[in-house]
Amino acid sequence: MLKERAREYYQEKGYNCAESIIRAANDEYGLGINEEGLRAFGGFGGGMQCGSICGAVCGGIGAISAKEIETNAHHTESLGPKCRAMMDEFKEKFGSAFCAKVRKENFEKDGHCRRVVEGAADVLESIME
Repeated sequence: MLKERAREYYQEKGYNCAESIIRAANDEYGLGINEEGLRAFGGFGGGMQCGSICGAVCGGIGAISAKEIETNAHHTESLGPKCRAMMDEFKEKFGSAFCAKVRKENFEKDGHCRRVVEGAADVLESIME
C-alpha cells in the first residue's frame, strides 16, 4: 500500500516529504522515474524549502504527472482535474496546502510530518486508482 511505502521512505530511510511520496508512488505504480528524476524532488520538501506548498502535495502532483502525461501537459486533459483533486482533497484533510501552516498543526517531535506524508499518500492513492 502506498501509505506504508511512503512512511518507510520518510521514517526509516530519511527522505523528506516530497521525496517519500514520489519514491513510494514510483514503486507502487511503476512510473519509471529514474534516480535522477527522483532526486529532482528533493527541493520540494519543506514547502520548497521555504514553507510554501507542502512537499507531500508536490510529490503527489509529480506522480500524477508521470502517470498521466504522454507527450506534454498541454495535451493531457486528465491532468488538471487530477491535480486539482490532489490539492483540494489535501486542503480538506489538513486545512491548507501551505507547509508552514500544515507543519505547525501536524508536526510531531518523534514522527515529524509523518501524519502529513501518510495523509498525502491516502489522497494520492484515491486519485491514482
